[in-house]
Amino acid sequence: MKHPPYHLRPNKAVDRLALIEAIRHLEKIYDISEYTYYSLGGPYLEEFRDLYELYPTLKMISIEEDKETIKRQKFHLPFRTIELKEDKLKSFLTAYEPEGGKSIFWLDYTDMSYANFEDFMYLLAKVPVGSLIKITLRAESKEYFDKNNKVGSGAERFRRRFGAIMPDPSTDPPRKHNEFASLVQGMIQIAAQKALLASGVLAYQPISSFFYSDGTHMLTLTGIVCEKGKEREIRRVFKQWQFANLSWDSPREIAVPFLSVKERLHLCRHLPCKRKAGSTLHKKLGYLIEENKEETEKKLESYAKYYRCYPYFVKAVP
Repeated sequence: MKHPPYHLRPNKAVDRLALIEAIRHLEKIYDISEYTYYSLGGPYLEEFRDLYELYPTLKMISIEEDKETIKRQKFHLPFRTIELKEDKLKSFLTAYEPEGGKSIFWLDYTDMSYANFEDFMYLLAKVPVGSLIKITLRAESKEYFDKNNKVGSGAERFRRRFGAIMPDPSTDPPRKHNEFASLVQGMIQIAAQKALLASGVLAYQPISSFFYSDGTHMLTLTGIVCEKGKEREIRRVFKQWQFANLSWDSPREIAVPFLSVKERLHLCRHLPCKRKAGSTLHKKLGYLIEENKEETEKKLESYAKYYRCYPYFVKAVP
């Protein structure tokens, strides 16, 4: 199976490390030793490696159906404590039993289908209270417009597929990436409400949401399944986190630039910036890193927000 080089994409890496920070805040409410981490780890098992550095005793399970990818996982396996599970995600979720412990799931999809939302809804109703579920979906608005970029059959196809969870099934999907990401987030909110409606006592409290491009546009949202009334405590713990989204506000954009190590070390001397970070960092560099000043300062503004989660990519000789 062909996999994009997610381990070399800085926006994806920021999203990955933001999850690690979310788990560190979760630790202020619940005992992390009670959790099991489940994810579609991919061939390089990147977030498993990051999690192990902080929580070496955390039980971790990677779910993968492709035999060749599992071979690559075995080759890259950083620690023996990670369990590699050969299974389709849907069949794994059907058989999943928490056995008394809480769960952390990352449903890291590369597409967006109604089946993805069904997986999410099924899992919400099944995990123990206190479990954290992160879902990542493809959010590419241009896929739902005709070749001449006009509303037509693509928009109608979108409504047929997702009308049951759209905030307003009569509207067309928006063209702008941020607005389309907000629409997908609203669909996740409705899916969560439908999944937990029958319980009457549970809620899905969002804690963060982002949209970004890693070759295609993506929307990712993280939340905690909790008892109604517990939301206030969760919001209290997470409200000081700079990346928190606790009330289904519009997702934050991650759009960090590609920078050399030398450029990063130079910029670090001027961070954090209290105001006009993009303009300030552009002046400190003294040159454009994108096609124009506007794009350069936009990317540097994003870098100022996420630089602590920005990965280092270095050349190494094995």
